[in-house]
Amino acid sequence: MVSDEDARGGVASLRLVSVSVRRFTVALTTALGVILSGVGVGHAAVPGQWHPLPAQGQDCPYREAPPPSGGETAAPLPVPESPPGGTRLGECGDVLPENVEAPPPGVTAEAWVIADLDTGAVLAARDPHARHYPATTIKVLTALTALRELNLDDMVVATQEDIDQVGVKVNLAPGTEYTVRQLVQALVMGSGNDAAHALSRQLGGGGEALGAMNGVAQEVGALDTRAGTESGLHHPDASISAFDAALFFRTALQEPEFAEAARNAQLDLPGVPGGVVINASELLGAYDGTLGGLGGSTEESLFTFVGAAERDGRRLVVSLLRATGETGIAQQAATLLDYGFSFAGETDPVGSLVIADGPEETDDAAGSEQAGDEEPGGATPGAGDDGETGTEEAAAQAAPDASMFGTIGLPLTGLAGAAILFFAFLTLRDRRARKVAAARRAAKEQEEAQRATEDWLWPKDGRA
Repeated sequence: MVSDEDARGGVASLRLVSVSVRRFTVALTTALGVILSGVGVGHAAVPGQWHPLPAQGQDCPYREAPPPSGGETAAPLPVPESPPGGTRLGECGDVLPENVEAPPPGVTAEAWVIADLDTGAVLAARDPHARHYPATTIKVLTALTALRELNLDDMVVATQEDIDQVGVKVNLAPGTEYTVRQLVQALVMGSGNDAAHALSRQLGGGGEALGAMNGVAQEVGALDTRAGTESGLHHPDASISAFDAALFFRTALQEPEFAEAARNAQLDLPGVPGGVVINASELLGAYDGTLGGLGGSTEESLFTFVGAAERDGRRLVVSLLRATGETGIAQQAATLLDYGFSFAGETDPVGSLVIADGPEETDDAAGSEQAGDEEPGGATPGAGDDGETGTEEAAAQAAPDASMFGTIGLPLTGLAGAAILFFAFLTLRDRRARKVAAARRAAKEQEEAQRATEDWLWPKDGRA
């Protein structure tokens, strides 16, 4: 039979358990509510990175997608609310600094960019963010992705599928082993579609390789780019801009392996005809100070080119898209380089090539871009019409991911964690109280049992 005191103790224990359960329920519900609220608030607080334009004007026909070709219409890419690199780079015609002459005649490219290779300052441009088919210019992204994602000493066996690629090839030998380094060099120097395909296989092939390329494009802030093939062979949904092409070349030249291959005249490569790959850049050897370049065409892209050159201590990068053949594409590139060198350092930039994962610059640094005060390879935040920087705007455009916690979700989540910790404290306290109560009851029961034993052994009334 249970005594009244034991019953009261049991009720008290149940009451403690009940309180703990209630506290647990309240704390857990509160914590989950706060965390979910934080997630919701986070999504609401982070502005969307992409906003389609209200309507395409006559002056910006290629803002969302390349021009239709052969009855094909490319799927549009989202358009940033603010153009990467600065406000002026959202213009669709010629984007020029004040008090400079108009671009020279003979340049038929519908889109082009001239920029300082070291500071990233855009000197002049034409429709820099128009989307066009990339052709050979995408190979710069292929090489950059391979350099970032692969071990240069890994061996790759050339396959018949590599050899069967159409277009320009360096003629790899099937069954021959090549290092990733050699394939990158063959791609940059010989513009080989077979080398591009072999690198694509090493990156996982197909969609996995293209996913890696598009991931690198996002990382460096090339938001007009969507790789459709690793070689630039036509794909209806492929896209690039003159801004992105120049950005890729500037970024790639910061990789020693790419820079060396771009300026080398030839490469010894086993299995290829003559055992040598000749640098196919039309500027190399024809334009003083050439640092390399890649050019080519497809029926849909027309003529494309991206390259760089050095003169009088300045290094410029130039990119051209969708040029017609009245003047050779390399000659058009040389004309624009001459044009850029003629006023480099004497005018304010119209924007900047932003490398998203590079170091940020201050306003003072942006103001000294043209004076050559920057170290090579520095990244410049977006510049607006008046030359002022827009670091936050550029960073927002370049960032591919946003935190799920937003601006105030993280503090709310911290509060939820505090609530859980508080519950844990109360639970531990309750457990300790229960243990103390149980110990007291046990001690009391032991005391009563001992007293009963003593009464039996030594009865107070003198009975045996």
